[in-house]
Amino acid sequence: MIVDWPHNEAKRVAERLQGSDKLAVFETGYGPSGLPHIGTFAEVVRTSYVIKALRADYPERATKLIVFSDDLDGLRSMPENVPNHALIEKHLGAPLSSLPDPFGQESSYAAYMNGRLKHFLDYYGFEYLFESSTECYQSGRFNDGLARVMENYDAVRNLFIKTIAPANRDAWSPFFPICESCGKIYTTSVLSVHPETSEVTYHCNRDEKNYRSCGHRGRVSILNGKVKVGWKVDWAMRWYAFGIDYEMHGKDLLDSASLSSKICSVLGGRPPLTYKYELFLDENAAKISKKIGNGVSMEQWQSFAPVGSLLYFLLEEPNRSRKMGLPILPRLVDNYLNALKKEDASDPKAALWFVDGLQHHHDLSGIDKTDITFLLLTNVAENIGSDDVELLFDYVLHYDPSVQENAEFFRNLCRHAIEYVKDARLRAAETSNELPPENFFPALLSLSEEIKAMTAPGAFTAETLQNLVFAVGRQHGFEPGVWFRLLYEALLHKAQGPRLGSFFAMLGQDRSGALLQQALERQGK
Repeated sequence: MIVDWPHNEAKRVAERLQGSDKLAVFETGYGPSGLPHIGTFAEVVRTSYVIKALRADYPERATKLIVFSDDLDGLRSMPENVPNHALIEKHLGAPLSSLPDPFGQESSYAAYMNGRLKHFLDYYGFEYLFESSTECYQSGRFNDGLARVMENYDAVRNLFIKTIAPANRDAWSPFFPICESCGKIYTTSVLSVHPETSEVTYHCNRDEKNYRSCGHRGRVSILNGKVKVGWKVDWAMRWYAFGIDYEMHGKDLLDSASLSSKICSVLGGRPPLTYKYELFLDENAAKISKKIGNGVSMEQWQSFAPVGSLLYFLLEEPNRSRKMGLPILPRLVDNYLNALKKEDASDPKAALWFVDGLQHHHDLSGIDKTDITFLLLTNVAENIGSDDVELLFDYVLHYDPSVQENAEFFRNLCRHAIEYVKDARLRAAETSNELPPENFFPALLSLSEEIKAMTAPGAFTAETLQNLVFAVGRQHGFEPGVWFRLLYEALLHKAQGPRLGSFFAMLGQDRSGALLQQALERQGK
């Protein structure tokens, strides 16, 4: 796969900084209201690809990546994929960094979520500087930016209120005090601002769907973490405070990025270059959400697939929606395996060039000799009925001794396949309620008998078996697509599957015959 877009983005950054020795500062943002998911991780990965391209194409340009956690944000509702709801629900509305950890492992809700994100980034070997919103506000690092918002209060306000309903404009303020009585944010209304003392007067009087205001009135400084600005203003203030040159965002934030850029200019900063990417979808084409936990979690990617497969997956055109649900994970892994067999990792335009050099990369010389696929491994793992990685690896070696050249890689691939199959047993099996045509049973019986009759030494090979499967289908009048779909459903309870010649060859004659016999018996014949 030829990849141009990171080099194109690197050129934009280089042109922006031309004539300056300024450090190129990149940022990614994360809202830790739920467990990190593929969208969160993808933004860091893709930004890192642009940085790698910039370093290669413009080696004189120094770079820095800031991973920012908006952990002073308030939790408005309960995510579905965290435990101990009763513990958290009574704290809804408070900043994430002041909520207890529902997992009981860290000092706060935000600390746990931030830790999970940093774990994944470290596991994949990325270079980054982690920044916490809570720390930046409370330590005073954002004080200059907050003062700029106060100095330009009317200009910021006039920009923002054009984007909201007229009924909400009079009450809007960029500042959201954290109530000194109940500790909640977004329940407070600013009654007046006091630029001379950098303070605001507020009333905790705004009820939300999942929590209530307490009625407290107070006057607090806008500095040192007593007040947070709304996130679109916060985004602009971050760009100003950190001197951000480049940031990616989802297509759902296109208008927000435009507004934040204008606010950044009002504050006296230079808005960064931005890049819009499409959102990820699960296998049912639904948008993935860290609160719902659909799609593929980061833990699942680590357990079920090699590191490189995820990094490779994220390189394809970001402006195109991608599906990445668990049922299609084997296909995504096989896309990566095909690349390992065909691509030149030394070519800066090849996808593998971006993946190469990251943690856990393997020297896979000679991998192009095998037709082993991950889909094949998962189906064999399912049919041998064992969670023994070494047993599956023995099947692989028996089928193709050349994998011994990359034994560590394929043994790990077997481990991933076993873990994937174990998880699949807990998921609903994809079955078809459609009755097969009447001529399918005679065709299946013919295939079974032909396989049993293959007694000649060396006859039971992948190519011979693949040709046999095609021939039997033709003899019984089936179109290839229909014939293979019926076979997959009868043998594997799935609409799709591995190359059947390779599948039978790896299982061996006895186990293949038994599998076909079981399929015949299930049809009651």
